[in-house]
Amino acid sequence: MRRSVVALVLAGVALAGCAQRSPLPEPTLGPVVEDSATLITGLAARADEQRSVRFQAETSMTGLRVTLDGGLLRAREGRLVSLRQDASTDVVVLADAGYSRTGGGTWTRLDLADRAPVRADTTVAGLADEVDPASVVESLAGSLLVEKGDERLDGVPTRRYTLLVDLRAQAERTPDSSRRAQLLAAYESGFTASATVWVGPGDLPVRVEQVLKTLEDNVFQRTLHRFADWNADIRVTAPTS
Repeated sequence: MRRSVVALVLAGVALAGCAQRSPLPEPTLGPVVEDSATLITGLAARADEQRSVRFQAETSMTGLRVTLDGGLLRAREGRLVSLRQDASTDVVVLADAGYSRTGGGTWTRLDLADRAPVRADTTVAGLADEVDPASVVESLAGSLLVEKGDERLDGVPTRRYTLLVDLRAQAERTPDSSRRAQLLAAYESGFTASATVWVGPGDLPVRVEQVLKTLEDNVFQRTLHRFADWNADIRVTAPTS
């Protein structure tokens, strides 16, 4: 009889525990960063530590908009990328080659030094830098931090940082000659650039927006990167057909 009573008591405790399960704590943010150098190096290091991430990169310029959706995986052999441009062109970048196809057609093998089919201003190998959160943030090195604040994105708390970008310094750090020439031309024409970085829990960048304006203060180009699903099960392999 005693065993039965003990069993009932234990069962009641277990059920009560299930019914009163505590909610998950709300994600917390790291401390506010006071200068751009600390912000950029810290974010780049944190992003580089993660195995994978899903990205969306949207570029708008003179009425045209191009969107890249995909995933990036950090493997032993290097950064691997699988992406799609505007639901029409697929690109896979591996350590030794790239592949592309349009409209679900046959895959074409590309050399890493070839121009990227979705970005005329970079190579196939350079595509990783266009979507890697670490590289996107590092491209802002030398910027001036001018504003800080808190903001919720999709219900998630973030810290928002606004920076003034040094176009000349950005051009000097750009390895691709075509892209470097574009940035220098913009700088010499009196263009200005700014960036806004949203930092989420774990000190990881969740959104980066860059805006390029003409001398007349008109928006010439806007690029928005979104990053999510850090360390998701992303697999990037060579196409089979």
